Amino acid sequence: MDALQREFAAQAWRNAAERFVFGHVHMWFIQMLLGFYLLIPVARQLCAKKEAVQYYLILWVVFRYLIPLVTGTFHLDTLQARIDSLGLDVLVGNFGYFMLGYYLSVLDIRKEIRAVIYAMGIISVGLTAFLTVRECRASGFYAETWFSPASINILIMSTAIFLFFKYNSRLDNSRIKNASLWAKLSGYTFFIYMFHVFVIEKLNLVGITTVSFTPIVSIPVLTVFTFAVSLLGAFITDHIPVLKKMIMLH
Repeated sequence: MDALQREFAAQAWRNAAERFVFGHVHMWFIQMLLGFYLLIPVARQLCAKKEAVQYYLILWVVFRYLIPLVTGTFHLDTLQARIDSLGLDVLVGNFGYFMLGYYLSVLDIRKEIRAVIYAMGIISVGLTAFLTVRECRASGFYAETWFSPASINILIMSTAIFLFFKYNSRLDNSRIKNASLWAKLSGYTFFIYMFHVFVIEKLNLVGITTVSFTPIVSIPVLTVFTFAVSLLGAFITDHIPVLKKMIMLH
């Protein structure tokens, strides 16, 4: 029994160390950002010329979205395997979103074109829900295919959202009501994101999930509750001097 307890304790410590180093599952994007920052010197060279950025983004869209869409639709697995063998990992990864964000931030897009992109974004939202439900029913399992950053519907939605805020956020503080409050809340967003999964997991431990009662009610109620608790945690942490510097990065 003692040997079993020691093995259990050792495994618990290993799990704790692994969690400390790699973080929780929802922290994947932090490690990815570290990779992005390593590539910033390369990105700066690309961004020095508009044509170079455009060339990169064209290749990214073609190899990341269009070719997989065609090969997946027509089951051209051999062709896709040949393309994968090219080893274009950086090209077809999420680094393209990083570059696309910069390109959209400096590109001036006419109002008519933006309207088309917004419409496509709205359609993509509906398609994402429809295709996800259809695939889940067909497979009998939850399918994340259409929520993947590699799905073209996510690319369209991301572009539409980015442009919407770019062209609708040019307000100075004098025209925003309670600007200091919004500034304070924006400083809490990172903590809220990091903390919200902890709240969800503790609710699950006591048997409270989105399927505990009607999802139409449970999802908005649990969303508001999780946000409120996470916001309270951020507020308390922000008023503890040591934690304020270490966790809130203030």
